[in-house]
Amino acid sequence: MLFLLLVILPVGGSFLITNIRLRFPESGATNPEILGLTVESVEFTSADGIPLKGWWQRGQEDRLNLIFAHGLNRSRLELLERAAASVEHGYGVLLFDLRNHGESGEAYTTLGIHESRDICAAKDFLEARSKNQGVALWGVSLGAASALLATRRCPGIEAVIADSSFLSFSETISDHFRLILGLPSFPIANLMIGLTRLRMGFALAEGDVESAVRKNPSLPILFIAGDQDRRMPPNVAQQLYKASASSHSSLLIVEGARHGRAYRVNPKRYLDSVFNFLGKLDPVRDSNTSRINTSERLPAPVSP
Repeated sequence: MLFLLLVILPVGGSFLITNIRLRFPESGATNPEILGLTVESVEFTSADGIPLKGWWQRGQEDRLNLIFAHGLNRSRLELLERAAASVEHGYGVLLFDLRNHGESGEAYTTLGIHESRDICAAKDFLEARSKNQGVALWGVSLGAASALLATRRCPGIEAVIADSSFLSFSETISDHFRLILGLPSFPIANLMIGLTRLRMGFALAEGDVESAVRKNPSLPILFIAGDQDRRMPPNVAQQLYKASASSHSSLLIVEGARHGRAYRVNPKRYLDSVFNFLGKLDPVRDSNTSRINTSERLPAPVSP
């Protein structure tokens, strides 16, 4: 029994985290043409050589380009409807499959650490194609954490919409271990975390999402959570919101939404909040960077 608890479970859990390649069924539209998008199929490469595939549609020259990052075991289709709404507002959009997902190359999954390289590769792609247009990120769950970690890896991102992010690599493994198995995280989850770190060759600090938020005090971030999310409950988004020093950062908690489902539960409120957040950037952007001209921190539009 001790061998099972201290060897088999940590080793098996570590390999499950990094090697699994599933595809959950998507909700909503599965084809860009259905939504009136005229996307270009594109391919670019992450810094460590992973080929990444996606769709790109150019927007208005005076608007930001938005990079969309999906959740674990999903694909670019998860955010397709949100991208179509963004095009209607004039934004350029780039949807792509993170490593080990969809049509992109096989690789280990690291819950945002190496995936942040994919976000940076997408940013490089857009900056080469659309010079003098800023880039903002829009991610859900794994995609949200990857986006926030990317802001530390590749500076120059102008804003982030972080839907259902977790606090850190270590914390999300510990929390899910307790949630799924009903066991204390020590020592098994700790062994799993340490083994994964050694196998993948990264420092745990590289997966600290809250630290990445703190180290970008001027970055505007819209944090989104569902009040019925057991995996990343609202207090996680609230903690990340408190870590952000930007006067333009805000918090949206959607009533009745489980993990990553805020858009599906209340699409109008969700999109209104996002485009209100992004719209405050547009009037004060110049050709080089954003300047947020607000004297007070925006209140969090929390559900009643």
